Amino acid sequence: MGLFDGMKKKNDEAQEILEKHEKKELNDTAFLKAFRGVEVYYTTPVGDHKDGGMRLFAIPGPDKTGYMPLFLSEEDMRNYYDKAGRVGYMIMKASFLPILETAAQANSGNTPVKLGLMIDPFKYKVTLDVPMIEPVLRLLHE
Repeated sequence: MGLFDGMKKKNDEAQEILEKHEKKELNDTAFLKAFRGVEVYYTTPVGDHKDGGMRLFAIPGPDKTGYMPLFLSEEDMRNYYDKAGRVGYMIMKASFLPILETAAQANSGNTPVKLGLMIDPFKYKVTLDVPMIEPVLRLLHE
């Protein structure tokens, strides 16, 4: 067994959950319950751009909202931010549920942009809009 075998297994599990959701084999509720403990990669939504300026690196949404991208692998995350021109960012990893909780806390304040979440912006593009975050948290805490 190699050093990274455990990480590959979790990534495969996450992809399997996303595939089932995409094929409608899992409804939204079943998907969210299955995905709650999946570890994803992410970073802060604001950071440095290669042109020297600071930017909000959220995927644009409607009505002063954006989506914070979440990735199944560090490699996907690096590819995404390289294409976006982001430099000098920290790579973090956490389970999906605590990220939801953090998003809810961040959105509860008076922020200029509220953030939803987008899982795997390259392939699956599963979104949780800002108004969905609190009800999803209640569902996952049942």
